[in-house]
Amino acid sequence: MQGVPIAFSQIIPRVLKAYYYLDGKKYGKRHELRERTIYDYEIELITYSAGGMYIDKVYYPVAKGDIIFRKPGQTTKAVLPYTCYAVILDIMDNTGKDSATYDFNRPQAYQQFYTCPALDRIPPVIKATAFEQYSVLFDAILKEYINPGPESETLLKGYCLELLCRISREAIRPVGGLGDGSAYRTVLRHVAEYVEQNISKKILLKDLAAVAGMSPNYFHRVFTKTMGMTPNAFIISKKMNKARELLATTCDTIADISLKCGFDNVAYFSYVFRRYSGITPSAFRVAYTYPVEQE
Repeated sequence: MQGVPIAFSQIIPRVLKAYYYLDGKKYGKRHELRERTIYDYEIELITYSAGGMYIDKVYYPVAKGDIIFRKPGQTTKAVLPYTCYAVILDIMDNTGKDSATYDFNRPQAYQQFYTCPALDRIPPVIKATAFEQYSVLFDAILKEYINPGPESETLLKGYCLELLCRISREAIRPVGGLGDGSAYRTVLRHVAEYVEQNISKKILLKDLAAVAGMSPNYFHRVFTKTMGMTPNAFIISKKMNKARELLATTCDTIADISLKCGFDNVAYFSYVFRRYSGITPSAFRVAYTYPVEQE
C-alpha cells in the first residue's frame, strides 16, 4: 500500500476493538489458524506462547513479552498456542468504522497506511523490555474499552498514544530492537540486564564476556556488530542515563551520584558527563530541576 506521510503529533488514535485472547492456550503445538488480511493497525502483547505467527508469509516465533505490530495491507496467520492482549486502532480517527460492531475477520475497507519515523521503525515483532508495565497499560486499555465511563474516549486516546510512543522507543533501544533473527538476542539481553543491575560498579569487558559465555575479543566483535556500538560505549550510555535521572530527581550530591554510577573520581565523572551531555552535572541539575524557595 502507498503510505501517506504524517507527523506523529497528528495521530489521534481511536480504539476499534480491545480484547484478551485466552482460547489460544487450548490448542496443541503448531495449530495453525486460517490466514487473514489486516485492515487496520493491530497491536498485541504476548502473555504466554509456545507458538508463533506468519506476517506477510514470514514466520516469527513469539514468546511472553513480545509485542506484535501489524499494519493495514499485511496478512497474518496465527500458529498456536499463545495468549495475548490485543488492541486494534483507527490511527487518525477517520475511518468511520463502528467499534460496537467491528469485526476484524470481516472483509472491509483498508485503513490508510501512514508513514512517519515513529511508526516506520517499529518491526513486526519486538521484545518488551518492561513486560509488567506494558501489561498494566494493555489492561488499562481493555478495562476502559469494555467498561466506558465519562471521558473514556480521551483516556483511551492517551493510553494508546503512550503505547505507540513506548513501542517506538523500544525499536531504537539496542537490545529491544533486536529482531528474532538475531542469534545473540537472548545473550545480549542478559548482558544489558547485567549492566543495569551493576550500574554502580566498575564494569569491565571481561565481566560482560563472562555473562555472554564468550572470550573478551570475540564478545567485543559480536557486541559491536550486533548493537552498533562498542561494549564500553553501551556501558557509558547507561551510566549517563542513570546520572541524568539522579541529578533531576534526587538531592544527592554530585560526588554521591558519581559513586552510584560507578565512578570513584568525581572529576572524571564530570568530564565524561559533559562529553556525553554537552553540559556539566551542575548545569544539568539547574536546567532540569525547579528550585524550592527557602522560608
